[in-house]
Amino acid sequence: MSARKELSGAALLLVLWAITVISFAVLWAANVVNLELETTISDSAGLRARQIAVSGVALGLHPQVKREDTGLLNQDFGAGERMEVRIRGEGARFNINQLIAQQDRITMLNLLTLWGLTPDEANALIDRFIDWTDEDEFRTGFGGAERPDYEALGIANAPANRPFRSVAEMARVTGMEQLAALKPDWADSFTIFGDGKIDVNEAGPDVLQAATGVVPEMVQGILQQRRGPDGIEPSEDDFRFEDVAQLSGWLAAATLPPDQVLAKLSTESSVKRIDSRGIVGERSRLISVVAASGDGGDGTTYLLWEEK
Repeated sequence: MSARKELSGAALLLVLWAITVISFAVLWAANVVNLELETTISDSAGLRARQIAVSGVALGLHPQVKREDTGLLNQDFGAGERMEVRIRGEGARFNINQLIAQQDRITMLNLLTLWGLTPDEANALIDRFIDWTDEDEFRTGFGGAERPDYEALGIANAPANRPFRSVAEMARVTGMEQLAALKPDWADSFTIFGDGKIDVNEAGPDVLQAATGVVPEMVQGILQQRRGPDGIEPSEDDFRFEDVAQLSGWLAAATLPPDQVLAKLSTESSVKRIDSRGIVGERSRLISVVAASGDGGDGTTYLLWEEK
């Protein structure tokens, strides 16, 4: 009788143990299913956000759509879905390869000192930009850096001895970490596309000041004129300069002869950048496209397509 009780007790424990194991398995399976369901929903939202962003790119590339068409470029579709598109001429940025090819040290020095580098630090960094892109093995000036200097820092395959192939590559130049500490968004002021002329209808205050050499108050005057009566840019009442000669009054106090400054400027860029963001709930996808259009807006060439 005692043996039967012991067997019954053992069987009961075995059953309870089995029930416990099965319960844990069911809970684990339920969690896996729930996780997969959440992942599927999240992926679906991410896919939809990308679809919206792609639609925004197509809209931004249309030749009849302008940057000031904000009502068209920024749309709320409801249910947490939204599209935000920004169009800018690539002339809003400095083409780093063109600056180096044209030996425009003055413009680079203006920009780097505006961001907080001392003249000596700025000149040294410019020397390193030159050494990164030239084909020789001789250090430029007093601050240049060639292969032995990079090897001493443990950096292989540097400098490239060719023009920059991306703005991100500029970060590999020794000394850029100092600039990044002062100006974390420095990359927003550079490009490798376009003819190198600065679009006075698109450029921000730092780029305008560095390109023209005028005082900040004059730059603010140009920006105020561009913003139009509502003081907001971009918007439908924006003023657009049709000829760079219209800036002559502001450029009268430039540190360089006005004709030299005007030669660096333009009022239009054939290369434009479209930043299109699709938003679905908490998911967001950003697509940045740089494209060049042929005469009459035909023959669009994609120069850059980035997704984040």
